Amino acid sequence: MTGGRATMLGMEWQQLLSTERLSGVGNNAPGRSAFNSDYGRVLYSSAFRRLQDKTQVFPLGRNDYVRTRLTHSLEVSNVGRSLANDLADIAMQADGAAADLLLYTAMGDVVATACLAHDIGNPPFGHSGETAIDEAVAEAVSCGVCPQEFADFRFEGNAQGFRLLSRTCDPIRGKGLDLTAATLGAFTKYPCPQGLQRKGAAERYKKFGIAADDLPAFVTVAEACGLPKLGENVWARHPLAFLMEAADDVSYLIADMEDAYVSGIIRYEEVVEQLGRLGGFTGDTYDSIERERVRSGETAAVRYTRARAVGACIRALRHTMQEQYPLMMRGELLRSLMNASPMAEDYRHVQAWSVQHIYSHGSVLRIEITGFNVIKNLMQLFLKWVNAPQSALGRKIGAILHADPEQSADAHYRFLHVIDYISGMTDSYALQTHGTLFGSAPI
Repeated sequence: MTGGRATMLGMEWQQLLSTERLSGVGNNAPGRSAFNSDYGRVLYSSAFRRLQDKTQVFPLGRNDYVRTRLTHSLEVSNVGRSLANDLADIAMQADGAAADLLLYTAMGDVVATACLAHDIGNPPFGHSGETAIDEAVAEAVSCGVCPQEFADFRFEGNAQGFRLLSRTCDPIRGKGLDLTAATLGAFTKYPCPQGLQRKGAAERYKKFGIAADDLPAFVTVAEACGLPKLGENVWARHPLAFLMEAADDVSYLIADMEDAYVSGIIRYEEVVEQLGRLGGFTGDTYDSIERERVRSGETAAVRYTRARAVGACIRALRHTMQEQYPLMMRGELLRSLMNASPMAEDYRHVQAWSVQHIYSHGSVLRIEITGFNVIKNLMQLFLKWVNAPQSALGRKIGAILHADPEQSADAHYRFLHVIDYISGMTDSYALQTHGTLFGSAPI
């Protein structure tokens, strides 16, 4: 991989765009780059496909318009590729390199793939599912149903995503999807494990992104990409991880506004007001939105408003990337690109408005409560297998979970297998399984 110098700034693109894979086996597809192959591996994976039946915010089945995790991820990927193309231009200018189509294409593929996979580790029912998993584990440990070694366990979708990509999802050579180091680096928003995040890196990372069992895999990624080490098992972010995060920030807030309008939760005027504030709309923009409303109706005007807001955010983030580029390349940028941008205050305002008027709506809260009860009940049942695998109930649960008989003697394996199984469920499968096993409604 070529792509200009960055030695004077810290990290180097030649190394950041490493094509090394965890298996050590290179890309064998003729005429295809390793990064384009990564995109295909995620796109065709079973874990990505299951995102089509995982709730984004609004109840699935309410109408066919609102987004699922899968459609959201595709939109994030599209925004991420645009940001990556902008960063490639910035990198080539900053590093004094001539226009390098390879760098341009590589960045786009890496970020698009990382964005495609950014929610791949999320459990059914989103944050409610995460909370239910944690509460079930904590109660199981306190009651002696689960070994004490899991007392500090916390479910984190980002870490579960790295585990899927590097280990458990449709395993290629035993290394998950066996993606390149560059893609795994760009995917890892929080490059530190759970315990160390709490002890020493909390001022930099609000969450952890690597489970303890998967730390050796990330060490390989960090060394291949040349990520600066900030302390014991804590690294600077891959610069492209900032783009994945920014693409998600832009996509979810704006799309949720559109979906809330289509779902009858908020009014047309509210969409235009909030997205106009976020996008810094001028009078001319508002005039064009009104013309679209008169010509094609409110729903079409909302779509148009969403498109204008996304475009405005991408342009603002390009300016922010240009300003923050040296800090990104030195591993010294401590804020997200959105928080470093001129949009930060308006973004927080729209976020707060959405919490009050969208995310607290009864239809959203009902699906969260339902999801919480479904996942917690299933966790409580399946965790009984962890502590008593040879009991009559334990043997039945192990069979239901399709556990590996050779590994099932290990309590650590049993625990992680339950987490993998539950978090990999779709919303519909979780509801169906709950109904089958409990024979009752979840609430």
